[in-house]
Amino acid sequence: MNDSGHVSTKAAPSRPHAARWAIALLGIALAWTPLWLPPAARLVGWDARETLADIGFPGPSGAIIWNALAAALLLAWMVLVERRGLSSVRLVRPSGKDLEWALILFGAAMAWSWLASLLWPQDAQDSGTASIAALPVLMVVALIVSAAVFEELLFRGYPLERLIELTGRRWVAVAATMPFFVVPHLVVFGPMWLLLHGSGTLAIYALYLWRRNLVACMLLHAAVDAPILIPTIAARLG
Repeated sequence: MNDSGHVSTKAAPSRPHAARWAIALLGIALAWTPLWLPPAARLVGWDARETLADIGFPGPSGAIIWNALAAALLLAWMVLVERRGLSSVRLVRPSGKDLEWALILFGAAMAWSWLASLLWPQDAQDSGTASIAALPVLMVVALIVSAAVFEELLFRGYPLERLIELTGRRWVAVAATMPFFVVPHLVVFGPMWLLLHGSGTLAIYALYLWRRNLVACMLLHAAVDAPILIPTIAARLG
């Protein structure tokens, strides 16, 4: 990839510019299925939360199914419509430097979260954290792993790469997509999430823009989310 952010290998097939925009935007719509499909289903009278709970994915664990569905749809779109592979979303083997920077940024994010928790201590867990901690430990582990893998593909790899290709500007791609990742977290975890844990999101974006490796971002994402296991396990011991 060159400095302007354009893919230098396995580039998009030659198409009119308008067609490239249409294909990319439809792909992003598929990637963000977990954002719009559940409320759309409720509007027509089907509450998927009940169905997911019946098959063993209650509450926040339903995100596993939604994210997996979106990832499957997106990958099919990439292969069948775009005719492009995983490298087009930077899903390639990470280098040692990629992993080194993931570790450095993880340390920085955790240091800020620790400092913020001291400066602005919370009397009680937010409702989002409490609902996750109430799940079985193995389900929480599955939620962490699936979020790290699927959300990096759906909210970083695909939309960022496609918009960078189309606009030539990384900041435009980040500005256009980051709110769609951050706002749902604020809805679930409350505004204090941004102060206490938003550093993890910033670290992931920084790693992606710096190293352009999706696997490294997946590992960092999993590490940033892993502390949710602390209240989960504590609830079982208590």
